[in-house]
Amino acid sequence: MSSSYTPPASIGLEGRVALVTGGANGMGEQASRTLASRGASVVILDPDAENAQRVVDAISADQGHAEFLPTDVTDENAIREALDAVVRKHGRIDILDNNAAVLSLTRGDGTILDTPYSQFMDSLRANLGGPFLMSKHVVPIMLSNGGGSIINIASLSGMLGELNLTAYGVTKAGVLQLTRAIATQFGGRGIRCNAIAPSYVTTPNNKNYSPQEVADIYQRHTPTSTLVSPQDIAEVVAFLASDAARQINGHIIPVDGGLTAASSVTADFREFLNQQAG
Repeated sequence: MSSSYTPPASIGLEGRVALVTGGANGMGEQASRTLASRGASVVILDPDAENAQRVVDAISADQGHAEFLPTDVTDENAIREALDAVVRKHGRIDILDNNAAVLSLTRGDGTILDTPYSQFMDSLRANLGGPFLMSKHVVPIMLSNGGGSIINIASLSGMLGELNLTAYGVTKAGVLQLTRAIATQFGGRGIRCNAIAPSYVTTPNNKNYSPQEVADIYQRHTPTSTLVSPQDIAEVVAFLASDAARQINGHIIPVDGGLTAASSVTADFREFLNQQAG
């Protein structure tokens, strides 16, 4: 039986222009490096000029193409100026990785009784407002060049209830719904939008903002018994940006070593069985 399916000519990203918000550190840095290694021209949008330049220099040393624009992605005027500069230089935008988040806002983010309303609103503005504004202004550019791929970095905190991180979890749940909305509204016009929901990721910022005991708890409850690395996330970003993912639209992809696939009692039950076997 014949098939109408024609495999993509390439799963590389040559000739494409990729924006990475928060690309100066952590997951955003690794996504920038990985997208560039697949052939994309990467533009890092980040207010941290020193670290952004460090990433650009590293990509250039590996024969990749990258630049950065100091940008606060919660400032709509700054976003417009940055995107205008990108279009003037490159003529198009094909990939948007909405990675930027303000982890310092997780300090003091507890239950709904503990979290100040001002902190809740600051979290919404930073962690949900940024992806909203970036997508709002990138989508018309993508439409003008025939489509593109938007990848939102969410979190398991937006999918599951937690004992703390109320504001952070609400913002990430919002990112998931934003993803579905964009996918539904523009999928028929060539724009795909998907989200990645990591568990604990071994970034320097996570190590700075949470004690080692938190990482240990996540590792204990992860069926693979290994924590997620920034490269694990970057590989999924690159895949979703490529033609190989052309039929993946509006989905949430947990990158969590199986954490959300396992029963909540799995870790304790594993220890019990090991004791019984011993």
